[in-house]
Parts: sequence; C-alpha cells; structure tokens
Amino acid sequence: MEINFRRLVVAISFLVCFLVHNSHAQYAESSKRIQVYVTKLNLANQQVQTFLQLKNASIFISDYTVYNSIIEFNIAISDLPALDSLVNMIGYVTVNSFQSNTNTEQIADVTKRLNRLIYENELLAQQLSDTLFPAYRAEELRRKASQNFTTITSLQFNVKELEESKNNRTCKVRLELNDELSTPNNSRVSFVNMPGIEFGYLYIENPRIGTSTMSYQGFAIKYMFTRGKSYFNLGVYKANENNRSDTSLINELFVINFGQDFYPKHFGRGKRKFLNLYTGYQAGGFILNRNNERNTVFVPNLNISFGVELFKTKHILIDNKASYFLPLNELNRNMRGILYQASFNFIF
Repeated sequence: MEINFRRLVVAISFLVCFLVHNSHAQYAESSKRIQVYVTKLNLANQQVQTFLQLKNASIFISDYTVYNSIIEFNIAISDLPALDSLVNMIGYVTVNSFQSNTNTEQIADVTKRLNRLIYENELLAQQLSDTLFPAYRAEELRRKASQNFTTITSLQFNVKELEESKNNRTCKVRLELNDELSTPNNSRVSFVNMPGIEFGYLYIENPRIGTSTMSYQGFAIKYMFTRGKSYFNLGVYKANENNRSDTSLINELFVINFGQDFYPKHFGRGKRKFLNLYTGYQAGGFILNRNNERNTVFVPNLNISFGVELFKTKHILIDNKASYFLPLNELNRNMRGILYQASFNFIF
C-alpha cells in the first residue's frame, strides 16, 4: 500500500507539473502588432502568405477584403527580424509594437524552491545517519525526505520544461495590410481644427503694363481641417509697385482656395517633427481689383506646389512651400508666376 501511495503521489506531482508548465508556456508567449499601408494589396498579401508558409507559421485568422487583409499567426521569435524586413519592403509601416513576456522570474522562483528542498533533504539525511532517533521519529524523517524527493523530481522536470520554453518561444502576431486607396470607412483621415495665418509672395513671370506688376504680397487665413492635410485659405495680395497712373493695373487679388498636400511614401509620410517633404495643389481662384475700380471679376486658378514642413507636432505646424501660380483664363500669360507661401497653424 505504501508503494502504491508513493506512485500515486509521483503521478499527481507530474500531472500538476504538466499543468503548471502549460500555464507558464501561455504566460511566456510574446505578442506583436504590425500595421502596413501598401499600394498593391493583393500582391502584398501573397508575399506575406508565401513567407508564412516558408517559416511554418501557424495561421489561425486570415481575413481578406478589397480594403485590407488581417492575418493572425504564431511564428518563432528567431523569425521576427525577417518578418520586419518583409513588411518594410512591401509598404509603409505605421505600427510595429512588440511585447515580450519571459519566464525568467518563474525559473528563478522554481530553482530557489528546488535548492531549498535539496538542502533540506541533505540535512534530513545527516540527521538520520548521525543521530539515534526513536523508530517513529526516524520514520517521520524518512517520510518527509521521500515527499521532498518527489517534489524535487517534479521541480527538476518543471525547470527543464521552462528552460526549453524560454529557448523555443513563439510570438503571436497580428498583421494588418491596408490599401493606400482608402475610403471613409477604412482610412487614416484624421480631422482637426487648426486655424492659422499664411504669408504669400507672388512673383509674376511676365508682367505687362496695363495688367500686372512685378510682384504681389499679402496675408491669408489658412484653415486646416485634416492632418492629411486638407485646408482652405482666404486672403488678399497687394501690388508691391502700384503705378496709380496705370488705371487698368491689377492692384489687389482676393484669393480663395481649397488645397491638399501629399506626403511621399519613402520620406516618412509626414511622421517626423522636422523637414517633412510633400507635394500638393490648390484649386480655387481670385477676385481682382484694378486702379480704376472697374471690371472686378473672378478668375479661376490652379497651383501646383512643392513644400517642406519646418516643424510639426500634434498642436503646431510651421510650413512653407513654393507653387506655380496659374490663372485659367486670358490673364494666364501676364499673371502666372511663382508663389511662395509660409504659414503657421495651431490646434484651436
């Protein structure tokens, strides 16, 4: 009966050790989330699927739509650098977070307990060999030593399994591939309320007496409503050299435009605080005034621009750009030119 009881104790100890090990393995699992914007969603999804097959990853969620592809899988920790290289190659990475849950503290705790029991059994063995005890007391010491030995065996197995789990860990990854051509239901459009002021200097390429002077300058209100960025501006430019005797000279331009700027894919998508490059356009027009205060008309225009954000935070934007100012009527020849704009916007 004593032998069977000991076997039962050993079996239960190993069962407990196995269950504890499983809970440790679950705790030791690392996690990673990656979000990528790609220009060719179908091709990028195929490249990821091929990579996962080569790495023998365990895929448990794969959801593909015309807007995005979401894949959740387990992959070896050692394959994470290769995964990072792949996503950087196929698109623009906006999120790449990693959480590592190790079992180092658990191993230390189990090892500490194991060493304590080994030392305790050494003391029990010394007492049994060096001291004369009554039979019942010696039996108690032997029983205690036997129980410690069973626990020691289980803890040794536990440490071994935890070490193997530590050296052969996997990572749970959630990978989101998003199409660059986004829709309102699947986009990165972030609406903001950022009013500001803008200075403009317009250099006329081919001024003409009776129509235009060499340059105009002035200020405008620039209201930016997305971080994308989209905006309206409304302002007035006045002639720097106004010859009052030239009654037909255009002396003022009241401008109103809608504009959008676009960040290049390979230059950070406007994520830096300094020197973000972009291209853009302004579409709208201007109301012109002449010295004779007659013939006030609205002229449509289109500006193609290239700019650099000098400083950018969540609350402040200092921006400047150069545009080609292009009226879309008969004034095109004598009013087109280079327009420089510098602006300051802030969260309101």
